[in-house]
Amino acid sequence: MGQFLRIGFVAEATTRLPDGISTNDLSKEINGIYSPETYDFIEAEGKITLKLNSATVHEELLPFVRQVYEDYHGPTGRERLQEVVDFITEIAEEHDWLEKAEKECLPDFYPIKHDLHDDFNVSGNTVWLYTNVIQLGSEGKFLMEEYSNTLSFLETCAHRAYAKFRLGKAFRVFVL
Repeated sequence: MGQFLRIGFVAEATTRLPDGISTNDLSKEINGIYSPETYDFIEAEGKITLKLNSATVHEELLPFVRQVYEDYHGPTGRERLQEVVDFITEIAEEHDWLEKAEKECLPDFYPIKHDLHDDFNVSGNTVWLYTNVIQLGSEGKFLMEEYSNTLSFLETCAHRAYAKFRLGKAFRVFVL
């Protein structure tokens, strides 16, 4: 059975902290990836949500997506890109852009909410941030046994390639 290799970026992440771990402890541990310059840190009813802040969405979403599309799809992706550009232009100023992206069902700008997470060691405990990733591309099915080193390498390369964007750290390579 094969899986699909996908690329995208984290639009939102949520967690509930284990007893004995403060939000300050978590914030220190995740700051390199979930920077306050990029994500709003929202705490409510025992749940922590990290959501792309409006400045990042407004200033970077369109140029970041455009650059990833050019790198990933090449010249053949122009038609698909235009559909996404039109959509982002329409919704980037709206606070509920993520929900609208889900309803729009664009194949290469689609939120994936299940089975994806980042994990961090915080004060000796593993804290999982369950992520909502916007898929920007997907390769067909392929078989694999060991892949974590390759995917980590690709993510590291992407983080460096897109370092000029705050969203560069949000870039993910994953299998689902």
